[in-house]
Amino acid sequence: MSTAPAANVFGINMSSFASLGWPFSGEVHDFEQCFTDVKLNDVQAMSKKGITVDDITMRYCPSRIPELWPHTKTSVGSMRLFRTWSKDWPDERRLDVWSTMVAHAKKNDIKFLVGTPITCNVESDEQDWDWTKEFLRLLGPAHVMGFAVGNELELLYTQGAHHDCVNSLWDEGRLWSTFTDRVAELDGLGFDQVPVTSVFTAGIVYSGDVHLPFRNVPGKALVNDFLSNAVEKYGYRYVFTFNIYPYFDPTLKIAPPKYTCESAIRIATCFEDGCLANKALVLARQKMYQLTANHTQRLWIGEIGWSSPQAAALSTEMAQCKDFSSLDTLHLFYENFLKWDFSVGGVRDPDFAFYFTLRDALNFGKQEYFGLIASCNSPVCKIASAGFTSPVALRGSSMNGLRLTFIFSGLALLLIAICSILCAACRAKSSAKGAESDSSSESS
Repeated sequence: MSTAPAANVFGINMSSFASLGWPFSGEVHDFEQCFTDVKLNDVQAMSKKGITVDDITMRYCPSRIPELWPHTKTSVGSMRLFRTWSKDWPDERRLDVWSTMVAHAKKNDIKFLVGTPITCNVESDEQDWDWTKEFLRLLGPAHVMGFAVGNELELLYTQGAHHDCVNSLWDEGRLWSTFTDRVAELDGLGFDQVPVTSVFTAGIVYSGDVHLPFRNVPGKALVNDFLSNAVEKYGYRYVFTFNIYPYFDPTLKIAPPKYTCESAIRIATCFEDGCLANKALVLARQKMYQLTANHTQRLWIGEIGWSSPQAAALSTEMAQCKDFSSLDTLHLFYENFLKWDFSVGGVRDPDFAFYFTLRDALNFGKQEYFGLIASCNSPVCKIASAGFTSPVALRGSSMNGLRLTFIFSGLALLLIAICSILCAACRAKSSAKGAESDSSSESS
């Protein structure tokens, strides 16, 4: 993603005025939540639930992170950051964005799961890590609940990554050496008590066998080797983290009368015994025990959510089911998530879960609609009654900068208009004098 160039008005670049916009450095938030007429009062185990901050929110509107869970009166206590900055984002905004995030964390006692990316570009990864360290110093250990190196790296070979990159990362051990180096530096910064993790999809629990519980395929992803090394080196400090998406579950199908859109929605949106999310958690716990021979290791859900409208990446039979990606189904899934008490029959409950996500964003270049809010410009929650409109366009102290931008821009345009009128008047007067002079010369 790139930043749009500043507009030119009457030949004047307006970037100087745009720089006055929000967020301001160190700004304290006054944005409680998006507007809606749908209230969800049945919420449980919220101290174990957090929300992810998508790249759109992080880059464009960090001052509009809601203080309360949308549709509730419950404060958001934890958030997950996938990255602290990107080389594709304007660096001149970086410190302001960080100051806004830190101010929000301190005001609302937020704890972050802070991530740093691992890609095929080692130089870019090092820059990301430098930014992450800088952000962590500003944030401080009291506001960090965990540290993640990489996200869904077992899918790298499916996303067009070159074989040499995948081989280096997994078979030659670059992921493991990078992980241990990052954690060592983290400890040196004073974060040695912070849990550490690398986030994988729930797909890795379905592709192991009786000997190796998690996916371990040379040339593609040696996840079992990585997890075994992590538990051996870091013990309880290492947290197993899985992204679980019933929305993308490949086993969902349409084959009436047994399998219908309605039956798929029912099993994919619930959080009870036999539901897809619970089945994944049960299997994950079983595979964790198979690897570690203990029941004490922590399990976090790194992402879980629902897309509406339909995500471009949805390639299962559910793409043919109109109701599957409807707002009503998003409402059902989110409501069930909020009232889920974290119980999972037969195994130890998960320790934490992050809902995905605040706003709609891209994933591997494909548009997804997992946000509870459509965009930075929208003050309205997605889940709302038909025809509901916001009582105000935008609110909060975070808009002061934007108001000033409009005021200064308006004054500048007014000044330009006045100058243009005066110049035109002067030219007209000058032309009139010239014509009068010419006429006098001809007469003489």
